[in-house]
Amino acid sequence: MSEERLERQSQEPSPIVKRKARSAKEQEFTVDSSMESAVGITVQELSYLLLLEGVKGMGPQKFKIAFEAGLCPEDLLNNPQKLRIPGKRGKEIQRSIGQAADQDSTVVMARAKRYIAQAYKYGSKILTYSHPLYPQNVFRSNYPTPILFARGAIEILAKNKTVACVGSRKIRPPYSERHREFATFLSTLGITVVAGFALGADTIGHQAAVNAGGCTICVMAGGLSRPFPPENRLLWEDFLHSPRAVFVSEAPFGARAAGLTLRKRNKLIVAFSLGVLVSQSPEKGGTMNAYRFGLEQHKPIATFLSDGTDDTLGNKFISHSAKVLVATFDSKAPDREAWQRWIQQLSYSI
Repeated sequence: MSEERLERQSQEPSPIVKRKARSAKEQEFTVDSSMESAVGITVQELSYLLLLEGVKGMGPQKFKIAFEAGLCPEDLLNNPQKLRIPGKRGKEIQRSIGQAADQDSTVVMARAKRYIAQAYKYGSKILTYSHPLYPQNVFRSNYPTPILFARGAIEILAKNKTVACVGSRKIRPPYSERHREFATFLSTLGITVVAGFALGADTIGHQAAVNAGGCTICVMAGGLSRPFPPENRLLWEDFLHSPRAVFVSEAPFGARAAGLTLRKRNKLIVAFSLGVLVSQSPEKGGTMNAYRFGLEQHKPIATFLSDGTDDTLGNKFISHSAKVLVATFDSKAPDREAWQRWIQQLSYSI
């Protein structure tokens, strides 16, 4: 099933997905200390995190508030009042945390074991804020998701010089050429290319980065046990064995992509990045979510000049945005001087 179709569906997972999830939870997984060490987290630590994730209102920014206050998940479950969130909303979250702490932890413990056993099977890591490879750009963003699954050349996540290169799955010339050239240019400067492993622009950017000797981060909408979309299976296999590519996801192993996870993936792509290039987009579609999340996260945005056709109306909309200063590049030929000027505006020095 295509990403485009998934994004048109309900944001709720299908009943089939829910049934499979329940079935997986009922399985017994054996986890020992060597597996926990290899994956990067213990069953107990992950269980506490999963309990808190299930608390209504306990989103990524609340996890960050707790972490910056020196509160580990166990502390928070034992003493919810230590989470300093003012007003009625804060009281409600504290009460919900207390209720979560009183629940039978058997199910969540089984889920933690499953996540760790699967991560170990695939040679992967489960990253939390305290892990040295948890991406600092994500932590500093407004979407510091507390649990990330990572597979591949995981050390790439320590790189903070990152730019999102996104665009239409149906990208066409000359935008496809500009997209490839821009990703290549970033790589020559030692900047990591971030995208969502979709067909079209994402695939072009990922491949261009690796071919140029650079690195790329593939942010996935589903679990890291299978490629999505399936048409990118060969690229998936190639990248899994590459020292220049890493796959990351909020979704646990076995989880399928859905409308909601695709949207969350786009938000995470932007969180990873210091700036966002939208190379080609119609006025409506998933790519424009990256633009909106860029605005929300106060990230510099760039695009290529629209040629007036419907499939570049998104470019025109972005270029004329009154909400943020957007760099609009020539779409007919590479303008590396303009690219360089935009890159120098990002929050680091080359």
